[in-house]
Amino acid sequence: MRFEVVVEQNEAGQFVASAVEYAGVSATGRTEKEALARLLDALELHLKRGRKPASP
Repeated sequence: MRFEVVVEQNEAGQFVASAVEYAGVSATGRTEKEALARLLDALELHLKRGRKPASP
């Protein structure tokens, strides 16, 4: 799977990684590597939730 990711550093010095194609999927970390690892976890959860049937 391929997707576009944007990584920025905020005013507090944390790195923020966001998945462009998936609105609202982002993660922070003390390093860029940590933010990207957390983003993969967040994206996995997002995709799992998206596959569940909708509640009535």
